[in-house]
Amino acid sequence: MNKVILWLPAIALVAAFAGAASAQCEFNSLAKAKGIKTSMVRVFAGCPSTEHASINSETGGGTPACAPVTVKQVDGEGTSYAFDPQTGGCDVQTRAKLEKDCSLLKDNNGDQIGLPAGPCHVTYIKAKCKGILQSEGGAPINATQDAGWSLAILTRATFDDATNGDLTVIDFPLSFAYGDPNNGQIKIDTSTVEPMASIWIDPPPPMPTCTTLHTIKITIKDPDGLPFATIGGSTRAKDE
Repeated sequence: MNKVILWLPAIALVAAFAGAASAQCEFNSLAKAKGIKTSMVRVFAGCPSTEHASINSETGGGTPACAPVTVKQVDGEGTSYAFDPQTGGCDVQTRAKLEKDCSLLKDNNGDQIGLPAGPCHVTYIKAKCKGILQSEGGAPINATQDAGWSLAILTRATFDDATNGDLTVIDFPLSFAYGDPNNGQIKIDTSTVEPMASIWIDPPPPMPTCTTLHTIKITIKDPDGLPFATIGGSTRAKDE
């Protein structure tokens, strides 16, 4: 089972979905946008940043730079985990779908969540990683020592609110827990339905059919909550 964590700022969404149906959706909303499919790369500190107080190097072409390469830190602490340079990697995929009858939706245990009958917006999330090591050159992560990885997604929602019409709510973070590591691998297969429903009254209101979700940031965090990977692309020759 993939545990889902809903951070407190998202509670502000609860009131937004209550009320009788409205007929707006007058903002520039697409009828269909599939979602995103992306790879992840290490989270390195910026230049300059709190990790690099000043620029101390440059590229061969003269562009200012910082050395040595340093992972992003939180309160002065950075993750010790690493990718296997040749086999490591992470992918994240989100898929937006207009469900016809949300009363049929179930949680990760196979139990019906309790949404009212009728259509609603659902975002499905799949994520997987392989080749994560306990340290550079170390052993693959495992369930005994390295459980607790999470996928943090910062989202901006614009939708047709049943009470107050078209609006954009405050940016809200959701965190989805990966399953226990197995030989360097972790994965998630879940949706936004369960974390939203978990903080609402019974029956919970659904996400409106007219919904646009702007994905602002995606971060994979290690068991200590430190940033490990973020959206990006990478290349590396096999002999490097």
